[in-house]
Amino acid sequence: MDVEKEITKFKMDLLRKMPFYGDIVMNLPFVPNKKIPTARTNGGMIEYNPDFLGSMSAGKRNFILMHEVFHVLLFHCSRKNERHPRIWNAAADMIVNAMLLERLSFMNENRIAFEKPDSGIFTSVGAWDTTENLYNKLLLDNSTPQSGPDTVRRCVKTWRGTLNEEIWPAPSDLILVAAPGEESDDGSSSPPALSPEALLELIRESASRNRSDTASCMVPREIYRLTERKTVNWKTLLREFCEAERSDESSYTTPERKYIHMDLILPGYGMTEERLEEIWAFVDSSGSISKTQMEEFLSELYRLVREFKCRLNICYWDTSVTDVYKNLTKEADVFDSIPLHSGGTDINCVYRWIRENRADPDVMLILTDGYFGRLNPQVFKPSLAKKTILVLNGEIAIDDDMKRIGKITRLEKQKS
Repeated sequence: MDVEKEITKFKMDLLRKMPFYGDIVMNLPFVPNKKIPTARTNGGMIEYNPDFLGSMSAGKRNFILMHEVFHVLLFHCSRKNERHPRIWNAAADMIVNAMLLERLSFMNENRIAFEKPDSGIFTSVGAWDTTENLYNKLLLDNSTPQSGPDTVRRCVKTWRGTLNEEIWPAPSDLILVAAPGEESDDGSSSPPALSPEALLELIRESASRNRSDTASCMVPREIYRLTERKTVNWKTLLREFCEAERSDESSYTTPERKYIHMDLILPGYGMTEERLEEIWAFVDSSGSISKTQMEEFLSELYRLVREFKCRLNICYWDTSVTDVYKNLTKEADVFDSIPLHSGGTDINCVYRWIRENRADPDVMLILTDGYFGRLNPQVFKPSLAKKTILVLNGEIAIDDDMKRIGKITRLEKQKS
């Protein structure tokens, strides 16, 4: 069998029927290498053993090729950083295989041969799971003595409270390079054919050209997250909001006098200075915000309260707004405002509380990990969006509901 010819056919099928992916694979090098057992990627090219791929059906071969393509699309090589390679590779495979199984029927409907292979890590993955989240869970599961160096172990509690254990052979299809010029884990030092920057631009261009195709192809949410433009630092964004609210307003009610003799009526400054009255902070108390992050968050809020001479209101929420601290101006009061309750998470309780208490924030922050359910259009108040900063703690993908809430930024990662 001419495997290279079959790969070209697969690329052409994607280009015609799923052009978002087709654009990318046509620019992604596929290189035969009989020294490797199966297939692998370094994040900018894909290597495959032609004997291995030639021994299987077209559907299974295409699944394995697309598996490596998704590793590339999700930047799994460059995102590893200092993480354990075996555990990181397993978490990446869990994400990729779950995504591909979701697309299996769609591929077949488009008459592209696609079939689940006989081996691999196939297990349940949450809709909002990321590779980083799964890695952290697997790291704990594999810290026990029964975890061998050639396997990966996953433990999941069932609804009955029993422990369900899964053990897989450790995958090795990611060539992980720590930094440019350094040797990868297989001893090679060849750089990716496509750099992460070039790949990112390729993904953005393909998504822009194929907007109608991206929905039908179900472009992974995690890809959208990775291709988002860098968000503004939350402290900078908050300061800009505060300065905008405090800015003096020019008014025609008090025209600039020095131009009146020229028959020019130009706006002058009002008799009273507009100033920022209140900052409202709604903080998710479900346990996703660490003590260190909370202290830094409160410190920044207090600095702004002093600078802008305004009041601070802090409200903690889970499925309802539970603890409310109003009119905080002193440092001790700010740091003494702690949550006394913790439960589930429902973002709608914030808007319900605002309506019931007739609050009218000048500037409003919502600090959360982003796992807060869907917005209820009967409760959500769109007019607050222009005053709201949504500060996300974690790597969750940004969805349409988050964009409706207001400006989006992320809490800085804690230094280890």
